[in-house]
Amino acid sequence: MKRTVLGIIIAAIVLYVWGFIYWGFGPYSTMIWKKSTDDVAAGKALLEYFPQNGTYFVPSFDQDQKTVETLYEAGPVAFVHMLSINGSSMADFSIMIKGFFLNLVVIILIAILLKQVCAALPKYLDRVKFVALAGLISAIFTDFGDAVWWKLDWPWELYQAFYGFSAWLIIGLILAKFIEPEMKQDSPT
Repeated sequence: MKRTVLGIIIAAIVLYVWGFIYWGFGPYSTMIWKKSTDDVAAGKALLEYFPQNGTYFVPSFDQDQKTVETLYEAGPVAFVHMLSINGSSMADFSIMIKGFFLNLVVIILIAILLKQVCAALPKYLDRVKFVALAGLISAIFTDFGDAVWWKLDWPWELYQAFYGFSAWLIIGLILAKFIEPEMKQDSPT
């Protein structure tokens, strides 16, 4: 149990550092996210038409079917995520704390999963591959699903999927060292 807890703590710290590097220095804000032609005007229009924090779909589906179809075909069609209608600090440290605890919860759940199957995976690389495969499935289902079902931008979803998969791989590389099958002792006959 102590080894598992130590592995979880190390994985949480390493993943936190990886996330800081990936999201802090990655190209998503300069190469993947699109830019508005006028941030001030766009902000005013957003506040006028999307007055509350939350996720909006345009055109909304709470109109009669014919109107929705007409608006949908004419465009634009969009998801709008209003994150903070009153503004917020760019350096909100609480996000970093919440993110660390989110990572910790996920790592604990992965550790529980790995503990359940490690008897069938006696080799280190087999345990790493198991966690990495689960991460790949998760990234494809979630991020590619957003691109397919909700038509979210492929470059953004690929960027997120790569991070998700790499996070699971890092967790697997670490936890697989600390979570091993228990050695069976021969019973005296």
